[in-house]
Amino acid sequence: MQNQRTSGSALRRNNFFAFLVGTELLGVILGTIAYCFMSEDFLNQLSLAQENFLEVRRNSDFAVVLMKSLSSSTMFLGAVFILGFSAIAQPVEVAVLLVRGMGLGVTMAQVYSQCGKMGIAICAALIVPAALISSYALIIGTREALSMSSLLMANSLSDRPSEGMLSAVKLYGTKFLVLEAVCAVSAAADCLCSVIFAGRL
Repeated sequence: MQNQRTSGSALRRNNFFAFLVGTELLGVILGTIAYCFMSEDFLNQLSLAQENFLEVRRNSDFAVVLMKSLSSSTMFLGAVFILGFSAIAQPVEVAVLLVRGMGLGVTMAQVYSQCGKMGIAICAALIVPAALISSYALIIGTREALSMSSLLMANSLSDRPSEGMLSAVKLYGTKFLVLEAVCAVSAAADCLCSVIFAGRL
């Protein structure tokens, strides 16, 4: 009976993780579709941003690459961390993941549109590796934020006296510190890919 409960719990966790992965992938698809319907003025602004994205990497300005990559990942991770302290923020936490996916979708669609077949190589070499690592951190962070929000809601609706949330909050904060370290690895991977590939693309 205990083994069945353990396997059932693991299956639910895996299914929920798959749901979060699917949410970000849906965002990528929506972002790609949204790019096709953007106004010409907005596309021109994106084109300038994309040129800056490549120029920074080709000029070997890796401190800028590191800071931009880390700050972008930290912004999304920080958002779900803060939202985790709300008992009713679960939909917004999932929406953050969706928005991140949409951003990736728009970026890759725009690079492909501007660079043609070379855009596929640019996405594979300069965008996807770091995006995979930072997306993993954000997905785990979203899962933890949803768990914390659910715990806060359960405590607020319970008739029984609560024993306090200090230990749960400490564990929550520790997990996000680890996830921030993962984001730092993602930023380092971005720099490494830039060193290896930017000058060749």
